[in-house]
Amino acid sequence: MADFIVSYMNSHDTLVVPGEKCRRGLLVVGTFRSDEVKESDDLMERINYIKQSGKANVTMLTVGELTKVDITKLISAKLYLPWRYTRELAGLVHGKTARGNPFFVIQFLRSIIQNKMLEFSIKHRQWMWDCDVVDMQMISDGVAKLLTTTFSKLPFNLMQTAKIVSCL
Repeated sequence: MADFIVSYMNSHDTLVVPGEKCRRGLLVVGTFRSDEVKESDDLMERINYIKQSGKANVTMLTVGELTKVDITKLISAKLYLPWRYTRELAGLVHGKTARGNPFFVIQFLRSIIQNKMLEFSIKHRQWMWDCDVVDMQMISDGVAKLLTTTFSKLPFNLMQTAKIVSCL
């Protein structure tokens, strides 16, 4: 995303910031890895320019890695199970997701549900899984693959719309 924004900004040479504060809103959302973008990079210089101009509000959120405890709490809350039941599954998820990368955690959990490795048992009236089977589940090794896989699963009409909108 950072490459896209920088190339977009460079292609237009300037980022339009209104002469007076906006009365209507514009929401721009972007992601980048903080370890890959330096303060001296074009992206950060543009963001700092917007901040310093005072013509637009800029809020940056940092999303760090999730710990095993964080993932245990997340899974326990979503499955309505005590921590002691979900701790082992959370450890597997943490290990499979680049030490708790939030984007990978969500994708991995979705994939084990879609692949029926994590299912609700009516007989036992709770969520069930086999840690040995979950441990064999693979996950994409990069954000690009993750996004490609996600986009490839979109309905055809939505994908066509996204292609058109991306050109605007």
